[in-house]
Amino acid sequence: MLNDYLNLQFDVKGKTFKGFCMRIHDDFHLTYAVILEDCHSFCVWLDNKTSKWYSSKFTNLDQSVLDQIIDKIDVKEETSYLSFS
Repeated sequence: MLNDYLNLQFDVKGKTFKGFCMRIHDDFHLTYAVILEDCHSFCVWLDNKTSKWYSSKFTNLDQSVLDQIIDKIDVKEETSYLSFS
């Protein structure tokens, strides 16, 4: 379970974002539920065909915040892959 959970804390444009994301086991995509303090929850997922990250339709965050979250997930996934291969 700990491999599927990631604490988040980062600054964007002078604002600190704190929260966590948790992997959702999905048969079609690499998917994470994201919970940020003072924000609603949303999902991000990696489309394997296009290798592009997407977020839920009504995610109301600046793209730079989403980029920070996706960067942290990418690093986590690379580390997990290396430790299991």
